[in-house]
Amino acid sequence: MDTYPPQPVTFVRGEGTLLWDEAGRRYLDFFSGVAVTSLGHAHPAVADAVAEQARTLLHVSNHFATTVAPEVAATLDRLIREGSGRPGPVGAKGRVFFCNSGAEANECAIKLARKRGGPDRHVVVSAFGSFHGRTLATLHATGQPAKHRAFQPLPEGFRHAAWGDVAAFDAAVDDSVAAVLLEPVLGEGGVHPATPEFFAAVRKICDDRGALLMIDEIQTGLGRTGRWFGFQHFGIEPDVITMAKALGNGVPIGACWARDEVAATFAVGDHA
Repeated sequence: MDTYPPQPVTFVRGEGTLLWDEAGRRYLDFFSGVAVTSLGHAHPAVADAVAEQARTLLHVSNHFATTVAPEVAATLDRLIREGSGRPGPVGAKGRVFFCNSGAEANECAIKLARKRGGPDRHVVVSAFGSFHGRTLATLHATGQPAKHRAFQPLPEGFRHAAWGDVAAFDAAVDDSVAAVLLEPVLGEGGVHPATPEFFAAVRKICDDRGALLMIDEIQTGLGRTGRWFGFQHFGIEPDVITMAKALGNGVPIGACWARDEVAATFAVGDHA
């Protein structure tokens, strides 16, 4: 399906920061598969790990445990809690839901917030210019009205405020709001990094009004900003964090981390 404009090149091989097309021409890759291949193409350690796991066990469904998933979840929890640069673990421990993409990770976060808030407190506030995915819910969370028009009516319960404008978020977060969803860097909106002051102010607004602060680290997470996660530059602690892209270096995977208290909102069968 023509969901993206066709490009006049077909790649057949990659190594590190380089790509080769069918004619053998070499390209320096500044695109990284839209911020995915942070370790480069065909990284030997990634290739070996994928091959070894494929030879061992690939899938048993969410009904059963594997030895690998808890190890990865524990590593992500540690990086989230220790990556602030402060000594020792910080913040509350959390739990992880694994999925296949960033949009699915954000869907998990939105459902978690909605169930926690209940019918009277289900609204999610995000920024104009943001991008959170292209499923129906994450598309409406995305603060780009031009992307909404072709798919109306979208699920209700989403609201947008101006990026970096504390007063706008203060006005947007009322008693109907379950959560605020923000990117540490407004990517599609122009690559505008947040400021510590903005994130601290939104954290306080959420605390004062009982809303969750959910951070979309799908593009910024796993070292792309110089720390493990972008929010760690701002001195705040989120309630929910979503990630994907660099998490798999091209292998389809996403994750939604939530503080233990928030993660406990889900019961068996609520999400998969």
